[in-house]
Amino acid sequence: MPVRGGWRDPLAFGLLVGAISSMFAFFWEFLIANSGLLKPFGGVSISLSSPIIFLILIFLSPILVGISVFISSLIIHLLLLLVRAGNNRFEATFRVVAYSQATRIWSLLPFIGSPIGWVWRSIVQIIGLKEAHETSY
Repeated sequence: MPVRGGWRDPLAFGLLVGAISSMFAFFWEFLIANSGLLKPFGGVSISLSSPIIFLILIFLSPILVGISVFISSLIIHLLLLLVRAGNNRFEATFRVVAYSQATRIWSLLPFIGSPIGWVWRSIVQIIGLKEAHETSY
């Protein structure tokens, strides 16, 4: 992956994959919340079972993903600078975080998809940051 080359393509990719995956994650949570499966465990919060909140989250998911990618990139880049591992510009960190959104596709699977995607995204980001910033683990 080139560490330079613009922000548009990584951002578009991250928004597209991240938003679609978030929509599926919200869908599965909404279905589970309204199925009654969680009643023996104390039920769910009102926010997950409300169709209006569900629709708002669906429409806001691209914005939330975009904000998340930028904030995550900023925090990760600052931490890399803190430990003197940020050998490239912020753009390199942003590209790694944006393209690592591909792992969120695991959210298509109910129940286990989101945790698998989170673990795999962490691994992909660690490897990607190592390569992009030419540093060690």
